[in-house]
Amino acid sequence: MKIINVIRLTTDRLTHLAVLGALYTGSAWADLPAIEQPSSGGGGGVINTFKGYIKDGFALGGLLLAAAGFIVVALAALSSFHDVREGKAKWAHFVTFVLVGAILLVVIIWLANKALDIF
Repeated sequence: MKIINVIRLTTDRLTHLAVLGALYTGSAWADLPAIEQPSSGGGGGVINTFKGYIKDGFALGGLLLAAAGFIVVALAALSSFHDVREGKAKWAHFVTFVLVGAILLVVIIWLANKALDIF
């Protein structure tokens, strides 16, 4: 008989503890900020919000592509400058690398912006 009373008492205490814990965490959830909508709008349902997040992902991919292009152009220009300093190439070779690289970066950024208008 005592074991049944101990089990009942323990069960009651655990139930009270669970209820109090649930009530206590309810106030913690109240302070969370609302989910931020994508920059392209996202109103009008879950599908439009998901499309907005995909568009933002493509924008981020375009920025990463432009950053990678910038790094490649910078490394090529440094390599060309090194060759000029060692006498293996002429300054015209270095200037050509820099100009073509700058044009390439402008084209990459322009294409990334045009791609956002398509989606």
